[in-house]
Amino acid sequence: MKRVLAVLAALCFIFALTLPVKAEPNVYHKYGNDEMKIALTFDDGPHPKNTPKILDILSKYGIHATFFEVGENIGYYTDVSRRVLREGHEIGNHTYSHPSLTGKNGCDLTGEMVKCDQTIYELLGYKTHLFRPPEGVLDNNIRAAANDMGYRVILWSVDTRDWAKTPTDKIVSGILDSVQPGSIILMHDYTGKGCHTIEALNAVIPRLLDRGYSFVTVSELLGS
Repeated sequence: MKRVLAVLAALCFIFALTLPVKAEPNVYHKYGNDEMKIALTFDDGPHPKNTPKILDILSKYGIHATFFEVGENIGYYTDVSRRVLREGHEIGNHTYSHPSLTGKNGCDLTGEMVKCDQTIYELLGYKTHLFRPPEGVLDNNIRAAANDMGYRVILWSVDTRDWAKTPTDKIVSGILDSVQPGSIILMHDYTGKGCHTIEALNAVIPRLLDRGYSFVTVSELLGS
């Protein structure tokens, strides 16, 4: 009897090895560490005016960030995206035209991701493995598409709501109250008039540095 069970167990093991592996994509809101590392991220750019101002601030403090860029905007402002890479930052896929991906599947879904991926590579010579869905909306179809393309899905743990014209002091206090080692902070470099991203960034970076935090790209935060 024991021999029969052993044979059955071996057959089950062999059968399991032949099954397709349905691995879920890696999805990150944060990535804890003991080194006080955090990641600043910016969505929706590049922007012809805002992005250079942000890059100037980051350069002033000698820190790096991750920019989740829209393919169409890369086409319009390619030189700005080239500066992002030239200064040591990284770029992630944020779809080609920033549509709502909810409920999309097949070509409608993967087309947005693939077209942005191709734009980044063709115009910038850069290959990214990071993806952030518009508005952070993530369903099973988006997960599957990201997984098929080998992307890590990057969300966030600190939402500044800078796009909603949140006052500078509230953005700063919100970050300082919520941040912890491994935090991924969401901001935007493509915003409308009346947004306070630039002012908040100038105010909060030195305070975070004073607390002992170090700024890294998302890939560096994840250790790859």
